[in-house]
Amino acid sequence: MEVDIGTSCCNEKIPLENPTPVDELKKPTENHASTSVFVNHAAISWHDSRGKWIGDLSQRSKRVPKDPIISWSMTYEDLLSTNDPFAKPIPLSEMVDFLVDIWQDEGLFD
Repeated sequence: MEVDIGTSCCNEKIPLENPTPVDELKKPTENHASTSVFVNHAAISWHDSRGKWIGDLSQRSKRVPKDPIISWSMTYEDLLSTNDPFAKPIPLSEMVDFLVDIWQDEGLFD
């Protein structure tokens, strides 16, 4: 995983679980040997923690697009006419697409 070692809004020192020595991350050139090098330890720690949380992306299975749960012919009234729960949970993205289509047809969404 690539780590962006950019500048941060604060220079607070945060201990890392597995700290990397500064000279391994970036070595100053001979001409600038006296210049200090800023290393964003917080960014490194954040990327490390995020990597542990999301896991290895190459090991994830690719999601196969599913058939929509809401029928293309369903209207807003059909959706609200019953108090019965849906047979399957409706993904948020599908519900948003459905509502945006309805609102565009009614001139409520630009």
